[in-house]
Amino acid sequence: MQFRHLVVTAAILLFLGNCLSYVYAQTHQDIKLERRYTGKGYSLCGSCSVPKEIGSQVWLTTDKEPGDHTIISGTVFKSDGITPDSGITMFLYQTDAGGYYHRPKEDVFHPRLFGWIRTKSDGRYEIHTIKPAPEILVPNEPAHIHVHIFGQGMQEHFLHEFWFQGDERISPEDIKRYSALDSFSPIIVLTKGEDGIWKGTRNIRVRPAPQWKYEKD
Repeated sequence: MQFRHLVVTAAILLFLGNCLSYVYAQTHQDIKLERRYTGKGYSLCGSCSVPKEIGSQVWLTTDKEPGDHTIISGTVFKSDGITPDSGITMFLYQTDAGGYYHRPKEDVFHPRLFGWIRTKSDGRYEIHTIKPAPEILVPNEPAHIHVHIFGQGMQEHFLHEFWFQGDERISPEDIKRYSALDSFSPIIVLTKGEDGIWKGTRNIRVRPAPQWKYEKD
């Protein structure tokens, strides 16, 4: 009888866990994103619409999203590149597997796939998504995931986008330049596991930059 109770309890917990992941990937769809002028143009403002509940993991998509399921993880460090940094928020958004931010009519300021991460004391983060396709409006640029960073008194600004190794749109100069950064490189090496999921790592060194500017690599 006790064993049966444990089995039922485990099944319920598994069901609730799956529901939570689905809801977590969907609740942000009710959030209206805002945009701000950066000095050179307009950009989405991740710090303007932050949800109350943010974890160190985020699901930008559901299991039903077409594309290659991808998990990107890493650690956010302080400027020394050694000490994990807590309370740092990253805002992420990307295209889908067809290169669209929004359907049926493309609109870069209303992306369908977006979310936030906030690091804990260990600085770790994990993104569950699909591998994006190059933007249909800018097909010559590498496929990427946009990332903004802010928190702990740091103004929102841009990090270099997440790129992916093997993308022919990445120039030889950029490949050479970023290879020296090792695990801090924005060019992520993806490896496909036996479960069919692509996984890659990117560590991030926080070096505060002026609002709406790119950090130096």
